[in-house]
Amino acid sequence: MLGKLAVDKIQFSPFLSGLIENSEHPTNITAQEALNALECIDTTSREAASDLLRLKQKFALGWSALALSPNADFKTLGALQSEFAARSIDVALQTAWQLEAKSLKLKNLPDNVPGLFILGLGKLGGLDLNFSSDVDLIAYYDPDKLPVPKHMGQSYVVNKVLKTMGQILKPRNSPDFVWRVDWRLRPESSASQLSMSTDMAQDFYFFRALPWHRLALMKARVIAGDAEVGKNFLQTITPFIWRQNLDFRALDELAHLKSRINLEHPALRQQRAAPQPITADATGFNVKLGSGGIREIEFIANAQQLVWGGKQYELRTPNTLEALAHLTRLGHMKADISDHLSRAYIRLRQVENAIQMLGNEQTHIIPPQGVARQNLLALLGETDWSGFCQDIELLRRFINKQFKLIFEIASEETPISESFEAHLDALSPAAKEVTQNWLNGFFVRSNKAEQFQSLGQAMLERIFSASVASDEAIIRVNQFFAALSRSEQYLHLLSRNNDLLDTLIPPLLYSPHMTVLLEQSPHIIDVFLSPQTGLDTGFIFQSEDYETRLERLRRFVNENLFISYTQFMSGGSAASLQAELTQLADITIGAALRIVADDLGLTHLPLTVLGLGKMGTSRMSPLSDIDLVFIFGDDADTDLSHKIVRRLRTALTAKLSEGIAYELDMRLRPSGRSGPPAVKLQSFIEHHADRAHNWEHIALAQARIVAGDDMLGQKVMEARKDILMRPRDITQFLSDGKAMWEMIEVQRVDNTPADHFNSKLRPGGLMQAEYTENCYRLLGQDAQALRAPILFWSKLQLWERLLGLTGKPLTDIPKFYRDNLLVQFEVNNLSALAKLQARHAKAVLTQYNAIFKEVSLPTHYESARIIWEER
Repeated sequence: MLGKLAVDKIQFSPFLSGLIENSEHPTNITAQEALNALECIDTTSREAASDLLRLKQKFALGWSALALSPNADFKTLGALQSEFAARSIDVALQTAWQLEAKSLKLKNLPDNVPGLFILGLGKLGGLDLNFSSDVDLIAYYDPDKLPVPKHMGQSYVVNKVLKTMGQILKPRNSPDFVWRVDWRLRPESSASQLSMSTDMAQDFYFFRALPWHRLALMKARVIAGDAEVGKNFLQTITPFIWRQNLDFRALDELAHLKSRINLEHPALRQQRAAPQPITADATGFNVKLGSGGIREIEFIANAQQLVWGGKQYELRTPNTLEALAHLTRLGHMKADISDHLSRAYIRLRQVENAIQMLGNEQTHIIPPQGVARQNLLALLGETDWSGFCQDIELLRRFINKQFKLIFEIASEETPISESFEAHLDALSPAAKEVTQNWLNGFFVRSNKAEQFQSLGQAMLERIFSASVASDEAIIRVNQFFAALSRSEQYLHLLSRNNDLLDTLIPPLLYSPHMTVLLEQSPHIIDVFLSPQTGLDTGFIFQSEDYETRLERLRRFVNENLFISYTQFMSGGSAASLQAELTQLADITIGAALRIVADDLGLTHLPLTVLGLGKMGTSRMSPLSDIDLVFIFGDDADTDLSHKIVRRLRTALTAKLSEGIAYELDMRLRPSGRSGPPAVKLQSFIEHHADRAHNWEHIALAQARIVAGDDMLGQKVMEARKDILMRPRDITQFLSDGKAMWEMIEVQRVDNTPADHFNSKLRPGGLMQAEYTENCYRLLGQDAQALRAPILFWSKLQLWERLLGLTGKPLTDIPKFYRDNLLVQFEVNNLSALAKLQARHAKAVLTQYNAIFKEVSLPTHYESARIIWEER
């Protein structure tokens, strides 16, 4: 109902006063009742259009009463206005459908419009509609679901329906209307009809769209028509709206768009004519588009949503106030800034609503002196024009300052070191050509050349200070940039975040493995701008597409490998890195199982995954493959089991644009390469009890379940324990164990000097240490003396593989990382590290000889099936 205060204020609105005069019972009108009454409109009736207009007028009065009350809730008001708009547009669409169906003599059609849907954009999409907003709409149809024969011309019929809907919402030659409709945000609006098929729309967005189309669609929601088809369409184009990579070009694109608005929009003529865009007098200020206005707050939120929303799903909200709150919670905006912007947004939107209440016009300009100004102040409950102007000016200056901080890059140049010019002069001609290219703005045609020149200087400073051969380093880094498919996007990222160079440059210079990761997934450095909590695979499954999921699985692996490697090489512990790499492998295998299950239409996979080798010991290392055995329940279908394993192998090892997830080694399954890829539980037990050789049990000594069915996994581990604890012929075991190692030694082990790297395949190295430890386990003996050597070699292997040092002298450790490496091993110099290698190798050989030294093998010894002793 209209309260006395609301009635007192409404008299200052000529439009609302007119509605009251023409209403039979103006004091009994509520917005919610008008909203609910929409359901009663008969869309087949001739009176549907007039009923809709009558309810809109009732709603306008009821909504204004709420808005002008002292305790009005801004968010509730926006949602109420937007909900009425959505439902009324849906009523108009159904009415238009009925009219055109009769006109075109379409028969046997449903009352609704399957396959046709309308998206609400802007404030309608964001549940944040003004009092007299126009409504930004886009319509699409699924040609396979639209109940119109294709020979009749589906596009023709749909466009007739939409034009009729537009006439219902805003009748020709009438001052009264339900909504002004704006179709200009649709694809190719100047040349296309009002609607197009969903297939054509997808083609447009993914291949021909402009940056502002992303901005428009980030607030899209289905407001009328076939909601299911509409939601599926929005899901399909999600990769266009929300990019998986941080794309800082969005900031420049939105800044350019705002600049064009300031320079060209007819509603800003007065601002352009003023000496300064922000003045002390609020007269003529366009609260929506002017400097320090609503649009700048929206762009502050929208730009950061576009940058971060691909990775942080909370930011995919169409509502500006919610976006500001999420930006604060995620650490992208300070709380006091967000609170100030939110209050400013609400204040300016309240002023905007009051301006529009004066005449139900789509205007955003504060009126000049006179009756209109006084009416505006009265609607706002204010009397002091001077105080109002002062309040608006303070808000505008704060908003505009924050806008510039977001969209303008600091102009200070990177400090030039004293030796910079000397380093430049000392470069080879080829390197000088590259550096000149960098310092001139790289290989990008851009009006932001200065920003990229500064980036080039920052990169060179890091290379010159990195204690490397600068010529070679510059060429190597340039090759990386030249190979990027979206180099400008990457340069935008780095130019706005120079600190990322400290994450990018060292791996390119020193780590072959990390360089490969960067070449496969150059975007991975942006994860350092959006810190992750835990290993979240959620983004993998946002897409229903099988190949997209496989690509994202590789992205997930590469990103997390790079994060873990960077933390380790910056001073992290070896134990933490090994645990992180092991957890990553476990989660990746679990994700691969889910991908395969979904692809095969299964809710559950009847298998468990047994991890051996590095997976079994939970000491994964860079470049480690994963040794797995896939074990199925005995009642599992054999053909399905083999199909599942083949799909899993593809999911993990197929080489896609971002490489593979992991190298998969299945040779340790029963019967090795010759055996079936899928093994059933009983076959697994029977093989290891009746047909296995001792070396298979040495490999099985350290194993664990890494993924799959928990109950089946428990049965496997129980069976493994029973098998390994059975008493066996010790003489045979020792002979088999020594024979197997001697074969490995001949084929793979190198005699490496103590001052060279070869942590795994040297006498007394990691492989021999772990092999010997497993033998001790099967003999039931204490292997404690091997703990220190295994930890030493495992830690050294991390550095060796990350820096590509296998077989190279210790002196090849890059100076950039040398101190961190020596600190981890608690030594002061390379000579001490060499002595540690010699000492641990000797300790391993001592433990190996303790059990195998007395074993004598015949010239052509061959192992046989295990001989079990009676219990």
